[in-house]
Order: sequence, then C-alpha cells, then structure tokens
Amino acid sequence: MSAKVSIIIPVYNLEEYIEHCIRSLLNQTYENIEILCIDDGSSDDSAAVIARLIDEDKRIKYIYQENGGVSAARNKGLESADGDYIMFVDGDDYMHYQSAEILVAGIEKTHCDMVSAHQMHTFSLEEEMTEITDFSCTEASHEDLFKEVNGNVIGKSSCAKLFRKEAALKARFPVGISNGEDANYIIRLLVAGIKTCITDQVLYYYYTRENSSVTSDFTESKFSITLSFDDLCEYLKDSDYEFLKAYCLQYLFQTIFYNRTNSIGTTAQKYVLKESKRIGEKWLNDFKNNEDIDNNIRKMFVLFFKSRQLYELARMVKDPTMFIFYVTRPFKRFKRKD
Repeated sequence: MSAKVSIIIPVYNLEEYIEHCIRSLLNQTYENIEILCIDDGSSDDSAAVIARLIDEDKRIKYIYQENGGVSAARNKGLESADGDYIMFVDGDDYMHYQSAEILVAGIEKTHCDMVSAHQMHTFSLEEEMTEITDFSCTEASHEDLFKEVNGNVIGKSSCAKLFRKEAALKARFPVGISNGEDANYIIRLLVAGIKTCITDQVLYYYYTRENSSVTSDFTESKFSITLSFDDLCEYLKDSDYEFLKAYCLQYLFQTIFYNRTNSIGTTAQKYVLKESKRIGEKWLNDFKNNEDIDNNIRKMFVLFFKSRQLYELARMVKDPTMFIFYVTRPFKRFKRKD
C-alpha cells in the first residue's frame, strides 16, 4: 500500500472558502490521504460545511479546539496525524490535483525530509490547471529556500510542501504568533538538520481574498512577525548557521521598518513604536556588525531605526517619486480584534 499523506487545514471562519479548498484535495490523483480540518473555534458555519463533506468522503476528519490561533491549530494537526507524510494547507487556498502525487514521488526519489513546490498568488478560485507529465526535484540549500523567485520565497511558508512525519515533528509552530509563524517553524526544522529539496512545479494556489490578513487594515497581530523573528534571532544567536542568522537579522529589521511605517496614524502606533525600539536596540549591534548582510542594507535600516524622518528624507533625495508616497500615504485606523 502507498504511504499515507496527512493534510492539515487550520479553519477559522472560512465557510465561504473551505469547501473549495477541501475539494481540491479530494480530487487529488494520489488517493491515500487524510484531511484533518482543525476548527480553531469558528463562529460561522464552517463546521456544518465540513460535516456535509464528511458525509461524502470519510477521508475528511473534523477536530474542534477552543480558539488558540493558527499555530495552535497546526500543532493540533501534527499531534493528530496518522500519515507517513505531512502537508499543511490554508483553508482559503487550493492545490493542483497532482500535488500530493508529485510531492510524494519527489520525496521518495530524493530521500529528502521536506520537498517544496512553487506557489502562485492569485485573486481567482479557478486558476486553469493542466496535466503535469514531467517534473524535476533537486536538493536545496538554505540559500535556495530563502532566495526570492518571481516574488516568492519558498522557505517562508509551511504550505506547498511535503514533510516526512518524523521530520515535521522535530519542531512546533510558535503559539501566539499569527504572522511569521511559518518561517519560524521551517527554520527550526532546518536547524534540526532536515534535508530539503525543491520541485520545479507550481502546485499551490495562494488565494488573496478581500478581507484576508494580507489586505486588511493594520492590527497588533501583524506585529507578531517581528516577535517571531526576534525569537528566531535568539534561537540562532549561538549557532553556526551563519546564513540563517544573517537572514533572520535582516528580515527582523525589515519587519520593524514595515510595521513602524504601517502603524503610523493607528491606535497601535504607540505599542509598535515601543516594541520596535526595544527589539531593535537589542539586535542593532549584531545587525550592524554582520558582514553577511549587504552593507547598503545595513546602512539603510540603521538610519531608519535611528530616525524615520532622516530615512524618509534620504529616500526622497535618492528617489524623488517617494515624496508623493510619503505625503499622500493613508492613515488607516486600527481595528482591535474582539
């Protein structure tokens, strides 16, 4: 019998999208799967939709937990999975119908612990899919996982991947972190020594909906990406993983940059500025002295950290079109989560 694939889906108020996601998995050419729907305390009809689908296909399993966030839901899925392999899928995304087949073939051919596919960002739930008759799967370094290709960084997401179960259990998602939790999990697995590969195929469709966390107004929860990379910097501080240390330091300061900029004019501004200063001061010397980070990037973010106004002035001198952006940027009000 073929190996079983456990597909873990965190579900929180996704009644409009969860059926489309699940059906993309039920339609897989690789049939030995279980679909674990971890209901993270939904208040809509997500549970009813899943129950109806369970009546059609017993490969679907429903697990309820009190609301604890996406990380807690994925960890619950890891604890409950019966498969030989693990996949993570977000409940408003969907997958190519040959995804499981190709990823299982790739991981078994290369004997790696994690195989990654490419993903497509889309505003459509009906991307055209064609049959994949040939694909390659090659060993991937840490640099390969975290370089940008067509606007995507493979290593930042836990989705579009297949893990050997024993490898997936070498780390957990950081509970309480709702933004940046994927990269935290993946980097901890890399430090645990897993072997990684990448296939050349686009198999995962990352659906951007109008009211998703990507497109919605700034909230305090979005600052948790800075907390996630602060945690990673602590985790890597005394390690020999020089590339990962440099990547996490640079990304930490990038998150400080974006969060401070996007929080301006919101009721989260005071909290974000205070925490950004605390975390930035903790890592500023490490960031400035890390020669694996491009010198221009170090100068840019150190200037921003010291004075946002001086940074913006320098940007406008270098690129006059930025003047219009800084003058006309909207001040969005902060929407506190209940």
